[in-house]
Amino acid sequence: MKKVILLLSTFCFLVQTQAQQFTLVKRHKSTCKIIIPEMASVVEIQTALVFQDYIQRISGANIPIESDIIKQTENEILIGKVDRPELDNIPFGQLGKDGFLIRNSEASLLIAGGTEKGVLYGVYTFLEKYLGCRKYSSAVTFVPIQKTIVLQAINDLQVPAFTYRENYYRDAVDPEYADWHKLDSHGEQGSNTSEWGSWVHTFADLLSPEEYGVAHPEYFSFYDGKRHAGMVPSWDGKSEQPEAQLCLTNPDVLEIVCQNLQTQIDQKPDALYWSVSQNDNVHYCQCPQCSSLDEKYAAFTPGSKMYGTHVNSLYAPIGMGSLMTFINKVAARFPDKIISTLAYQYTRVPPKDLIPAENVNIMLCNIESSRNTTIEQGDTAFSSDLEGWGKLTDNIIVWDYVIQFSNLLSPFPNLHTLQPNLRFFRKNRVSAVFEQGNREIGGEFAELRSYMIAKLLWDPDVNINQVMDDFLTGYYGEAAKEIKKYINLLHENNMAQSGIKLSIFGNPVQEKETFLSDSLIKVYNQLFNRAEKAVSESPDELQHVKSARLPVYYAMLEIAKEERSGDRGAFMTTSNDILIPNPKIVHILYDFFYNCIRTKVSRVSEWHTPPKEYLAKYLKFFEEQGIK
Repeated sequence: MKKVILLLSTFCFLVQTQAQQFTLVKRHKSTCKIIIPEMASVVEIQTALVFQDYIQRISGANIPIESDIIKQTENEILIGKVDRPELDNIPFGQLGKDGFLIRNSEASLLIAGGTEKGVLYGVYTFLEKYLGCRKYSSAVTFVPIQKTIVLQAINDLQVPAFTYRENYYRDAVDPEYADWHKLDSHGEQGSNTSEWGSWVHTFADLLSPEEYGVAHPEYFSFYDGKRHAGMVPSWDGKSEQPEAQLCLTNPDVLEIVCQNLQTQIDQKPDALYWSVSQNDNVHYCQCPQCSSLDEKYAAFTPGSKMYGTHVNSLYAPIGMGSLMTFINKVAARFPDKIISTLAYQYTRVPPKDLIPAENVNIMLCNIESSRNTTIEQGDTAFSSDLEGWGKLTDNIIVWDYVIQFSNLLSPFPNLHTLQPNLRFFRKNRVSAVFEQGNREIGGEFAELRSYMIAKLLWDPDVNINQVMDDFLTGYYGEAAKEIKKYINLLHENNMAQSGIKLSIFGNPVQEKETFLSDSLIKVYNQLFNRAEKAVSESPDELQHVKSARLPVYYAMLEIAKEERSGDRGAFMTTSNDILIPNPKIVHILYDFFYNCIRTKVSRVSEWHTPPKEYLAKYLKFFEEQGIK
């Protein structure tokens, strides 16, 4: 009897599954129609066109797009908020702005979404998850060829873990890449319409030292016995920036900031987020009034903490007392906007007995954290601060850093930390994430990092090993196996056990005895030799492998300069005891330069040193340091 029941249950399941099958294409032909609302939005029209385009690429079938005013028939593909009974039970309230639902029956396929781009994100997910398409980079798209497409039962509702997801890589500027991977942008990049009216370090824009510094020095920071209202050279070496901050207890400062902010809002009234945030320095105001507020609301004794970005105890972290008091006053003037402010360096620690206003956004930055271990384990000070902010508000955006900015092409083994860090953010009520990757073209594993980060920003619980393996296979082809060995070996020998901090401002010379030791670099090169051989007849994949090898060459070049002579040095000794450039290093230098040019690498360091300049400086080093 049990066997009969089991067989009957199996039969019912098979019948039900078959009943939910939806035939999209049969032998390169389709009887389907794409249905959009009569008054379709721009996003719904775009979504329908994307669906139509990719189905034709996959199968050759051209599916027409019709309005929902036509009589309902079978084989409809419902895009967006169409006038069809299938939408009656859609939980739109759960979808927010970016969530989506993919569902099919025997008669129709439905893709519905939230208030903004949800339906478009749904179509790209459908193409990837159910039809096998991939967008590995802005330049590499994989579209499988199928003559018949039959869908099994789908009931897929997805809502992102974070309401705002910015992946700061060059690929993310590409409109389709950004939409495919469901990414936001604080600037008008790609097809995004940004909700941000201004973005970080805005004190100088809202109250300029150049405009007010001479006439009103009292508007600016007091320390070292005087006001500081001047300008100093910027870190990019091409411009100037304020030497200090604002005096946040001066009532005139509040009025001027609010007036100028209103002027900015009038020019961009649809923007929701407006940054009122400290300049990029640690020279805060220490006048009696500001210091009093900082001491009153400090969750610690001001000056008792020191972070790596503070080299002078005079500017030790003070907390948020004067800043949060000021920001709450600004937020009260603009109740229909969200005022964002930085919790960064000296303002990172959450205040005591002072809560951010409901329309205040906290932008929390972990610039000091080590990158060879998870933030939760390796930076307990920041972890404590994040947990503290999470108890005060859920309007938090974390500014996270995922590369080595001073050496963009240096090996940087932190891929294993990406997932646990994002899970930690989510656990502590972080609602938005800005992952600062490489603004320049190129960089160590730029395409892989961007791809992995995009997947994790949507779902921190995704199987990230599968994501990586899928990318490596699609991007490197037959070389994927050797590339994966290199990644694993690099990460297995990182500095987590040595106690050395992997810094975003570090350099490969610091790691020459750890994961960039001579013996390991020899193994890395052996792996890349095999990888290049595996794809020697596939020009595109070979170039991808050569790009992946650039960091190893860069590390060798930088270590060679520091060592100068010896087995790893830039020079070798002739039989006449004369130092000449090491031919092996010269060859690597030329190969490094040429492949940087071929792949359009724009900088070796953020903002600085294009490949041609790097080559010129290295040749000058040979000339000046060599003994002839």
